[in-house]
Amino acid sequence: MSFEGWGPPAPIGNLRSVSMVKFHLEEEDLADIEESTSSDEEQYEEDEAEAATTPSSTDRKIAVSDSAMNSSTSSLPPSARYASIMIPAASSKGRGGGGLPTPTPKKDRKKTRFSSMKKKKQDSPARERPSEGEAWPARDALSFTRSLVFYGQGSITEEHTTACQYIQKARAMREKYYGSTHTNISNSDLLTSPDLQFEMGKDGVAVITHEDENVITVPSIEDFISDYQSLVEICSDGAMRSFCFQRLQMLTSVFKMHITANGSVEEAAKSNILGTDFYRTMKVDNHIHLAAAATAKQFVIYVKSKLQNEPNTVVLDEKYGDAETKTLIEVFGDSGLEDDHLTIDAFSVLADHTVYQRFDNFNSKYSPFRMSKMRQIFLKTENCLRGRYFAELTKIVLARHEASKGHNSAAEMRLSIYGMERTEWLQLAKWILRDWRNDDYPGPVLSSHNRWMVQVPRLWRIYYKKGGRAQSAEEEKRSFQGMLENLFCPIIEATLRPEENPEIAELLTHIVGFDSVDDEGAAEEPCDCTRPLEWTQEKNPAYCWQLYYLWANIEVLNVLRKSRGLNTFAFRPHAGETGDTMHLAATYMLCPCIAHGINLDRQVSLQYLYYLDQVGLSISPLSNNFLFRKIAHNPFPKLFKRGLNVTLSTDDPLLFHMSDDALLEEYSVARASFDLSMTDMSEIARNSILQSGFEDSWKKKWLGPNYSKGITHCDETKTHVPLIRAKFRAEHLAMEHLLVHLIAAGKGREVLQEMMVQFGLARDAHRNILLNSFSEVPSFPEQNQL
Repeated sequence: MSFEGWGPPAPIGNLRSVSMVKFHLEEEDLADIEESTSSDEEQYEEDEAEAATTPSSTDRKIAVSDSAMNSSTSSLPPSARYASIMIPAASSKGRGGGGLPTPTPKKDRKKTRFSSMKKKKQDSPARERPSEGEAWPARDALSFTRSLVFYGQGSITEEHTTACQYIQKARAMREKYYGSTHTNISNSDLLTSPDLQFEMGKDGVAVITHEDENVITVPSIEDFISDYQSLVEICSDGAMRSFCFQRLQMLTSVFKMHITANGSVEEAAKSNILGTDFYRTMKVDNHIHLAAAATAKQFVIYVKSKLQNEPNTVVLDEKYGDAETKTLIEVFGDSGLEDDHLTIDAFSVLADHTVYQRFDNFNSKYSPFRMSKMRQIFLKTENCLRGRYFAELTKIVLARHEASKGHNSAAEMRLSIYGMERTEWLQLAKWILRDWRNDDYPGPVLSSHNRWMVQVPRLWRIYYKKGGRAQSAEEEKRSFQGMLENLFCPIIEATLRPEENPEIAELLTHIVGFDSVDDEGAAEEPCDCTRPLEWTQEKNPAYCWQLYYLWANIEVLNVLRKSRGLNTFAFRPHAGETGDTMHLAATYMLCPCIAHGINLDRQVSLQYLYYLDQVGLSISPLSNNFLFRKIAHNPFPKLFKRGLNVTLSTDDPLLFHMSDDALLEEYSVARASFDLSMTDMSEIARNSILQSGFEDSWKKKWLGPNYSKGITHCDETKTHVPLIRAKFRAEHLAMEHLLVHLIAAGKGREVLQEMMVQFGLARDAHRNILLNSFSEVPSFPEQNQL
């Protein structure tokens, strides 16, 4: 075993340490020390007695009492109060780590320090601590350098205790909503009854009843608003922000330390994983809108082929509400466009400087040649062609994923349900499930490499002006309740009575989640407890208010579907792209993953909470670069280094990407812009699978059969992420959780005292290794400081 150094890291605020991997050396580590130094318990006691008589004994061991600490540190440098030790593992067997040893009572410390040295050395844990009485599981070599940080006096303060208690409270709020701990089922046996009735309640949440008994209830809007406001206050608290900032800074520092010490070891380990590489591992585009899923190049080629092969196809028809009936060649002729005019520049779909901070200009880019009828013809499911062109273009995009051209990839494409009409679900089901008679791409718009997401645009003002088709006298008021009924009534009815709604019931089996989209920066009213039935004004309801009603109805739907053995849906909205940063507080409470989330770098409390609970972030740096955040200022690399659950996605290839493979382009640009290693790239790709809504059997294929037990259980030969990296991430996440729990419980000082003692043992052991490895060491001024 060699020693790299124990010099102190730069202090951050009042917290005099960077991070930690273990509180003290494990039993097998102590056994290694004994083997390396050929010393036994008696020899150690002689050394300790001799050290106690030397003037520099306070440098050799940390005092165990507060008074001793105060007296011994008054004339010492900061290094005597805290330290960071880098320990490269010596044996070929892995220094797997495995969790925190239980603190030893003070009276038993002398006995237990050396009893472990007499035990038979076991293989260190590669993935998880075994059951009590069982040996560590044997595995191949896992050896890499770890940093051990021992906290000294002043590392844990009353503010830290307050902050950790706030963190526990915030995480309990998340469990209440996302964890469904407050979703009540009055009688689970009734959920499969054919006699269940359904109606949209006056509070805007679906009501499932059996003989007038409400079977499923969720937290009310009053509960949500109260909890949301509490979470905002918690995240804004000074002690909370300081503690979270310090922990995040430490996570950044330990990642840099890890890469400095283990970068080459990781690369070597990755090279030894035979049969796979980054291109063969699966990558899921978790955030892509179907209307912009084709790249500009693919779109231009497709349109030119239609103009050449189907010039006389009727694409506008008065019978379908168009102003007049026209063929494809007539539409282009009226616009003054000929075949040789069809270039990417002429289509005017690629994003440019005009869309930066301008969501209105961005939306106009969805219309080729800036003509809405082109969008209606090629990018809509409802037209006189019944959406045939859109289906063919979609199949071209899906075929590339299926063919695995260049690399393995899959997607979760988003289709829109606007809530303007109740017939939208049936129309969408028919478009997806129709057996399209196409020589190149026959059959329905389904793929083994795609799972559908349904996005709900926040277009209340358009609905208010349009009104929709009135279903009752109440709906004439154009309330928000009408939109909710259009969104959820058809799919709840299809879940309850699939035989009466077979197409919608079948469509739901191919959907994995819901999204909420639109401009977060748009003006909105304050978040209050107004009922949807009472929201009849033109102004936009608050973002958080809209999210609650989507979540509440999805939650009721999921409970109902799960009880019947049907698939359920994740709620994964757009959040934190622009607008109020505290939108991210609402999504923290409600969601497993979100799209974007780049505003997290402006709120450290939420960022740390997202880290602790590994809330997924699907970030699109190229999209951000054109719309809201230049790539040089994108927080993706910072969030990744700290260990947040981040991945890369394309958002809108039609607008932002130049190559034929938008997802690979996104990874390539990120690698060059953020200085990512290939191990980093594989880790990001693995995260995309974990965040996705693909079924469990599919994830097992690409992650390994035990992936659900944690990232260290993902199969290295499938993910191409070395176990060293997975172990590093898992250890630090576990340590952060333990640290928060200990401090919140008021045990921080107790643990600190134990760590101070263990540091004395560890430092002396390393010192002895250095001094005993050479018979003669040239004198140097700092030698007496060891």
